Formats: sequence, structure tokens, C-alpha cells
Amino acid sequence: MKIAVLGDIHSNLAALEAVISNLKGQSVEQIFCVGDLVGYGPWPNEVIELIKANGINAVMGNYDEAVAYTLPVCGCNYKSDAERQRGGSVYLGLRLN
Repeated sequence: MKIAVLGDIHSNLAALEAVISNLKGQSVEQIFCVGDLVGYGPWPNEVIELIKANGINAVMGNYDEAVAYTLPVCGCNYKSDAERQRGGSVYLGLRLN
């Protein structure tokens, strides 16, 4: 069985449409989404509708959870200067000091 796994769409409808179109020519039998349908981009409702219209099974990502439950943050924020420093150090292997 040939499957596709999508994630981090973040309300980017044009990109999602392009990916789904491409997958239709790939003999993919099942598409799964690992979350983060919403956030950042301007088309959250349209992305969700397209996911539903294509029968794509999805799990809730941290952005999806934050929007669904009106949380103040998605859980990916840094709470202290030390966390910001560690997070920056990991990003592309760069050190920020």
C-alpha cells in the first residue's frame, strides 16, 4: 500500500492543493496528516475543508489544539531566556553566544 504523510500545512491552501494534485498522479492509496493544519497562513477554514473533502485522516497538532481550545500559546514558546538560548542553539546547529 502506498501512503503519503503530510504535516505543518499551517493554512497554506495553495501548497496543500499542489501537494494533493501531485499525489493524485502517484497512485497513493491513503493520505494521513500529522497535524498543524492551521496557523500562520490566511486560509485555515479552506485548508480544513480540503482535508475533509479528500478524506484525509488527521491528528491534532499543537497549533490546531491552540486554536480549537483558545489557548494563549501553542506550547512552542520559550518561557525563559535560558530556553530561548537553548532553542536558538539547536536551530540549524547555530550557536547564539
